[in-house]
Amino acid sequence: MVRNLARLAVAALLSAPVLGVVGVAAPANACAAADPYSGACVTPVNYKISGTDGTVAVQATPKVGNVKSTLKEGATVGVICQINDGGTDTYDNLLSRTWDYTTAGGWVYDHFVTTPAQDGNGWSPGVRHCDSPPSSPLNPNAYPWPTQDAWVADGHGYYEGECTSFAAWAVRSDGLHHTKSPDWLGNADMWHGASVDASPHVGDVAQWDDNHNQAGDKGHVAYVAAVYNNGTIKVEEYNWGNFHRLNIRTISASAPSRYLRF
Repeated sequence: MVRNLARLAVAALLSAPVLGVVGVAAPANACAAADPYSGACVTPVNYKISGTDGTVAVQATPKVGNVKSTLKEGATVGVICQINDGGTDTYDNLLSRTWDYTTAGGWVYDHFVTTPAQDGNGWSPGVRHCDSPPSSPLNPNAYPWPTQDAWVADGHGYYEGECTSFAAWAVRSDGLHHTKSPDWLGNADMWHGASVDASPHVGDVAQWDDNHNQAGDKGHVAYVAAVYNNGTIKVEEYNWGNFHRLNIRTISASAPSRYLRF
């Protein structure tokens, strides 16, 4: 991974667009060392970067191809938690799916971290497992504009009662750990600035491309409230089926085009 990815990291950082909203403060619930899924504050454990050819990439999501920054060989990094179901290292033909969420602000492939050797299930003994909350604590009925029949700006870049307004409010209000703002991103098919993943997690925003699986010609976004083991998810949304009204449904995890992690 490092031999190829270290060079890709520099190019990716130089070519990456400037994302997010200018002037938006960090979320009030931000935590210096938080579980990436539940937002629980965690005391990280320090390890070293080892086995690289000089540099390893820090990824925005637990797979290659989402480079945020790099860490040098021998650097100390705090490990917050670990997963065993991320992507493989296709650059170096490494098959492990174990990734460490770190104080570097992203994911590092565990092969290059001096955590204890992985067991048969891909876990490093003694390293905290990342949380996967069964459902979001968000109450969708607390949305401030549940019966808006007109076109009224919500103060965050959207119209009250639209799918975008609800999804952005949900991210702002769910109490989970988010590091990017969902505000002022335009129509549903224009949303950007978040980490992109093909797999859902509670607190993500599911995004549909234009006219994909019954979405409209401006796309659609919905809040992921629960992820089930049978390949389905529960989404909470507005403006799907009923104009400017709440809708809750269980759908296949493959129905949206992608998932956005703010």
